[in-house]
Formats: sequence, C-alpha cells, structure tokens
Amino acid sequence: MARSKKGFALSAEKLKTKLQNDLTFAQYYYNLKNIAQSTFVYEGLPDTINTDYMERVLFNEGLAVIFEEPYVGLVCLPGVQAGPLNIYGLPTRVRAYSGYTGFSRTLNYTPGEDSECVLIFNTGIDLSSELFRGTIAQFAKRLADIERTSDINLYANRTPVTIVLPEGQRETYVNTFDRYENFGKAIIGYKGFDVDAIKALKTDAPYLAGDLQELLTKKWNEAISFLGVSNVSIYKKERVTTDEVARSMGGAIANRNVRQNPREKAIKQLNKLYGLKASVTFNEDLFDREENGLVNLTGYNRESGERSEEK
Repeated sequence: MARSKKGFALSAEKLKTKLQNDLTFAQYYYNLKNIAQSTFVYEGLPDTINTDYMERVLFNEGLAVIFEEPYVGLVCLPGVQAGPLNIYGLPTRVRAYSGYTGFSRTLNYTPGEDSECVLIFNTGIDLSSELFRGTIAQFAKRLADIERTSDINLYANRTPVTIVLPEGQRETYVNTFDRYENFGKAIIGYKGFDVDAIKALKTDAPYLAGDLQELLTKKWNEAISFLGVSNVSIYKKERVTTDEVARSMGGAIANRNVRQNPREKAIKQLNKLYGLKASVTFNEDLFDREENGLVNLTGYNRESGERSEEK
C-alpha cells in the first residue's frame, strides 16, 4: 500500500490509476509545450544566441534578456527585475543570469538606443509566464480527462457484464474469465463445470467513444488555436469553403499576435542597437501541395502570390 501526500493509503489499483492519469496529463502538457516553443522562426541572429533556449526561457519565465557580453558577443539569458519601473511599467534595471553556471549581470534598460540590453517578453501581458503556463496546463487537464473517460468507456464496452456465480467455485470461474479478459485464444472447461450456474447481468454501458473523440479533437483545436496554430475546427462531411476556414482561423491568428508582437518589437530594437537585420516569423506549415505550388487553407498561393481557385 502506497501513501498519498495527505497520508491516506492507496491500493495498488488506485496507484496504477493515478499514475495513468498523471502520464496522460504529462503527455498533453509537454506536447503543447513543445508546440509553443517551436512556433517561431528567427533569422539573422548571431550563432551566440540559442533561439531554442530563448523560447524555453520565454515559456517558463516570460522574460528573456539579450545583451552583449565581452569576448562572447550577443547572448540571451533569463532576466528578473533589479530596479524601479518606468512610467510604462517596464523595469529600468534587470539582472540576467544563468541557472547552469551561476553567471549573473545587472544591466540598464531603456526603450531607446542607449539601452544596455533588449527585453523580450512571451506575451506582453506580464513579466511572469505563470498565467500562460497555467492555461496550457488547463488545456492539458481537459484533454487528459476526455482521454481517460474514453478509456473507461471503451473498457466498459469490452466487458459490459456483471457475473454472478457460486461462491464455492469462485476461484475456478475467476481464472476462467481472466483468460477471457486477457484475450485468451480458447477457454477450456472440465467435467463438473456448471455453466448453468453462471448468470450475467448486463450493465448496458453506452458507447460514447465516438462523441468523446470528437470532443477531444475540438478541445485540441482550441488548445493549438491558443498557441496561434491554424486549424479547421469545423465538422462537416462536405469540404469547407474558404470563408469558413478564414473565420475558423481568426482566433488562432489573434492569439498568434499576442506572442508574435512582443518578439517583433524586441527584434526591431535589437536591430537598431547592434546593426543587425534579424527577423522573427511564425512557423506556419499548414499547406496543401498542388501542382501549381504551395496553397494554404485559404487558397492563397505563396509562390505566385495569387489566389487559387477554390476546390
């Protein structure tokens, strides 16, 4: 018997169930986290800036600091407020640090060209990314709940009966149905095996896996829309029109701007301070391959720059 955080004993079966619930949540949480950390593409930045690490910092901390370190060049590290705020609520001094080497450096920040560093925010709402990560966790929990409910429903439809049997032959019958539950190739009885003594009471568990799968897809589309990834959350047998697709993508584009705008502002200031020509774009790969080029879901041909005919 294992014990929970509050000291209550957990049976092996309950512990197994809790572990499965936690694993399902982790599966969705880290999947969404990986998507969030790979949705932007940076070009023109020096090799001394690790953009993968920068996106991890933005996801976990909400704030990253880009500055020039002697003998190294431009680097990007996590940052915390180290001075008073200006009239716009931005820190006038920040401390950049490395959680791996113990390095830290305090830098002056101003929106102008005399700043010692550039601040890059994840969403522009707050210095912390707790709310952003909390929303991702909520999506992961809802997805995990639907997934686990579907598992229970499928299992209930696999053995939707309650068995009533003689107490004296309980072990024999239990072993027999264990073979059934574990997909045994054959169930062999013996002389004296009283089949008539077995009574099966149907539980009549409704089959909901199809509806749950549709709900799971809808919630998944909501989650990736929150991350700015375009998707078509329209359930129709026929093909959707370009107007329907455009309307369904509106929320995704709005959420995309929430994270893309702070990054673009930071890159713009970085270019002014250090004479770079860097840029940041959203990593959008939802395109259909056609003979006349790459056509996205709204019918716009990226190679020719023209609208293609709706299919």
